[in-house]
Amino acid sequence: MLLTCVLRLFTGPADAEEPTPLAGEEFHTEVLGEPVTVPPRDRKTVTAASAGIAYLPDGPSFYQVLPFGAFYVWRHSDDYKERFRGSFSVAVNDVAYNVGSHSSNGWELRFTFNNMIIPLGRAEYVEGQIIRDVEVEWNYAFAGVGLAYRKWLAPGQQDNALEVSLTYEPGYRWFQRSKGTARGFIVPTDTYEGRLHARLRTDALVRNVMELPHRGYAFGGDFLYGHRATWGRWGGVAPFESPNVEQERDYLMGSVYAVAAGGLPFLNTERHRFVASVYGGLGRHLDRFSTFRLPGRPTGYEWEAISLPILPSVAFNELFPTRYALAHLEYRYQAMFFLYPYARASWGLVEQLRFQPNGGIRRQMDEMPALSGGVVSGAPWKSLIELNYSYNFGIYSDRGGGPPQPGRHGFFVFWSKEFR
Repeated sequence: MLLTCVLRLFTGPADAEEPTPLAGEEFHTEVLGEPVTVPPRDRKTVTAASAGIAYLPDGPSFYQVLPFGAFYVWRHSDDYKERFRGSFSVAVNDVAYNVGSHSSNGWELRFTFNNMIIPLGRAEYVEGQIIRDVEVEWNYAFAGVGLAYRKWLAPGQQDNALEVSLTYEPGYRWFQRSKGTARGFIVPTDTYEGRLHARLRTDALVRNVMELPHRGYAFGGDFLYGHRATWGRWGGVAPFESPNVEQERDYLMGSVYAVAAGGLPFLNTERHRFVASVYGGLGRHLDRFSTFRLPGRPTGYEWEAISLPILPSVAFNELFPTRYALAHLEYRYQAMFFLYPYARASWGLVEQLRFQPNGGIRRQMDEMPALSGGVVSGAPWKSLIELNYSYNFGIYSDRGGGPPQPGRHGFFVFWSKEFR
């Protein structure tokens, strides 16, 4: 009886609680005594712009303050036989187009394109400290063509489906010295590279009005085999070991993810949500140009972004492990129909580059526990804003004037606006 009274005080009467507004559905409520209507929204047609800024005190020198943003386009035809997804951010772009027919029974042709063209030298970081000698410009562009199969899943929203695909992705990588490149650094060879890409996406998530997971599950993975036509000796500056170019000519890599969202059995309420997610990756014969880059995203749970890992208080693409495992448990509360504060606990086992007593550098697996919290809210002009703070106990900070120390704060602000 006492537990029941406490739960009712915490959750409110179950029969008086408004249901959580779901993505795309019409919703009626009151705010401060005034009636509010959320109109229905066609989620098959989305054009949005997003922008944000990440701040990492004592983080990598170039990435302590880093703006980010993208233009997003999603088109899903009314007969569900064509889909286009494009994420554009000038330097990095990712496009996919699937097309089937009424007689193809779920089979589709899939076309892809992704590139990264940054006309700046990019160094690497070890324990938060920049290693300027290995700075080099490196860029790539890959197209892709193949077959896909798609099957609808419950609860039947336009993004609830199982999709598998197999594509061949011909591409090209090219490199150039920059002003920070050490004189003795050997720039990699420009090369044609062909990749075979197997992909799985399973999405049975119901999302709320802020497009956050409300209940259900999603899982999938990506598996790639790559071959470089020409790949000669590169690198060769201390303290990095000389790479094995014969092994790097052919490489394998695979990544997996799973997400589950729901409430607690003893709380008869939709206001309290728990979201659990796991991510992992493993590769063979990878180098800094082909390996994983962590973190893959700061936020976002749409159909494709959800497959990319989050790693709190780490600069975008700061880490380049050949293996990693990440787990997150998030609690989220619906304070108002448009206001969702959350807290998240994370744990990772991630390969990092670490300085050795003899001055060298080697890869080793390190634990990365982290805590973070924030709020996702509706904002003026029918937009969304997210504020986040995190502390990662395992990533190293370069505080200046002494050796790097584990632990780093992180902040980001993210804003997204959908155009109708």
